Order: sequence, then C-alpha cells, then structure tokens
Amino acid sequence: MPLRENIIDARFNGREVEFRVLGAPEPIKGVVDEVSRYEIGVVSKDKVYVIFRHAILAATVEPSDLHGFSTEQLNDTVIDAELIGIELELHLIDGSTVSGTLSKISKYELGVRAGDKGLVIPKSSITYAVLKSQKTGT
Repeated sequence: MPLRENIIDARFNGREVEFRVLGAPEPIKGVVDEVSRYEIGVVSKDKVYVIFRHAILAATVEPSDLHGFSTEQLNDTVIDAELIGIELELHLIDGSTVSGTLSKISKYELGVRAGDKGLVIPKSSITYAVLKSQKTGT
C-alpha cells in the first residue's frame, strides 16, 4: 500500500474542491485535475490553476472524504489517531480559526468536520491547536 502523506491525493482527481489560499481574495473552486506531492492542478470555469500546497489555508471537501489514518505516518506527532473524534480549534497562519471534530489525519494534513463541511488543513498552515473536549461518540 502506498504511503499516504496527504489527504488530498490522486483519489480526488475529478472531484470539485474549494481552496482557501494565502494571498487570494476569494477561494479558488474547481475540479481537481492533477495531484503531486507539492502542487494541485485545478480546472475552474475559465482558468487552470496550479495551487502550491504550502499556500493552502484550508480545502473544503465532502465530509465523507474524511475518515481513517495511517499509523505508520504518525510516529512523531502529538495529534495522532487517539485524538480522532475530539473537538478542536485550529488557529491558522492568516489569523483565522477553524473549529470542528478531528476526523482524519495524514502526515501533512488534518481533516476536520465543521458543521456540514469537510475541511482539509495543511499542518504547515496551523500555528496552534486547542483541544476543546473529549471524543464525541466515535
């Protein structure tokens, strides 16, 4: 089985995703066309974007895309599989905050359910996390 470093990988090809990116005044919404380790190709209505992962603040996906983890990737992390299901608050490098339930973990990203949305947040975009409560029914 291949090592899954990112939640958003080739399995997202053909899916619509909305990316909130540093420096962009509005989110970039489009269909994922190609995925690599450091970049994601997205086709929008009249443009093609290459989004660099280090600039992504958060990506909005279907909540059903957020499940599971690979323990071999989480050996040196504080936020690990034992915390799946916990309510948390993530403070991002742009000063914004995301709150929700931790649902998926990869080496470089966290998957959070926030209301009826699934959010994928690169760990490089998080300044700190506040663990708000115990696990909720998972």
